[in-house]
Order: sequence, then structure tokens, then C-alpha cells
Amino acid sequence: MTGRAWLRRAGHGRATDGSLVTWSVAEGSRGRRWREVRTFEPARAGEETTVVSSLLFELDPEGRFAHLELSTAAGLLTLHPESDGTLHGNAVTAAGIEHVAGLPWAPDDVVLVDGSVVTAVASRQGAGRPAAGALIIALDLSLSRAEHVPSAGPAAADAAGLPLLVDGATWPLEREVVDASG
Repeated sequence: MTGRAWLRRAGHGRATDGSLVTWSVAEGSRGRRWREVRTFEPARAGEETTVVSSLLFELDPEGRFAHLELSTAAGLLTLHPESDGTLHGNAVTAAGIEHVAGLPWAPDDVVLVDGSVVTAVASRQGAGRPAAGALIIALDLSLSRAEHVPSAGPAAADAAGLPLLVDGATWPLEREVVDASG
């Protein structure tokens, strides 16, 4: 990430499953920090928009998974890799807390959240390294491991690694500076 401008964008559009995806990415010296919220529009007038998931997803400067915070109707999940080759974190649900400790993890593994455009796009960007395997997170916060990386789904990305969505648009994160000096 050195020697070039850091990527700082936001966007919105429709994923192939029909969900509306709003995302942002901010790149800096500690890597890329993605945020994503997925919603479904109401089926009928008077119904409310349904939030499917909300995600904070961080990659280190080498493009490897560093941290996840996921919120779904099932609860809250936090995960991060440890230096001993395992993942740690916890899931907080209405039933209580379930700790995640010692889940096998290789440095080049990827994380895929069910339906997440951000994790699908980010899983393809591992600095050109093939992923060793994948941790798959369902919306009920259950975890499963794949020894190979399954197809990340139909999520497409542009040359900068940003999601390409139906009716999508992107904007810079930076505030426009207006020169008032005239």
C-alpha cells in the first residue's frame, strides 16, 4: 500500500440476491477497513426495511484477514486471528455468549459471510496469494471451515477491488473542500 494513494471510497447498489448494499472502505497504514450494511426493501407498502447484516471487516497491510465484527438478527460476532495460528472471539446472542477459541486458522485463509459482497470481494484480493482455506459464517452466526475457498459467489469487483453492484454508485469518502477565499 505504500507508494500510492490510499483507497477511500463508499458505495451503494443492489447485490444479485436483491439486497441493497451500502459499503465503505478506508485504506491506511494498518490495512483496509471495510464496512457494509445489507438491507431488503419492504415487500408491501407500510412495512419496514429489514437489515440483514452489518459488518466491520479489516484486512492487514498484506491483505490478510485481521478483524471482524458482524451483527445479524441472531446476535453479534467478533473474530480475530491470534499469532498461534487460531481464531478467537465470541458470539453474543439472546441465549448468552459462546466463546470462539482455538479455531484453526492459516495466515492466508479468508473469511466469507453469507451474502456479504464485501467479504466476497475482499477474499479475492489477498495480495495475489492463493488462500489456504475459508471460514464461512452463516447469518445465524454458525461457523464452518472449508479446506478450499468456495466460489465467493457472483460478487464482481472493479480494477481497484471495489464491489460492482446493480445500479451501483461510488463516492469519495473525503469531504469536499470549498475554497471560500474567492
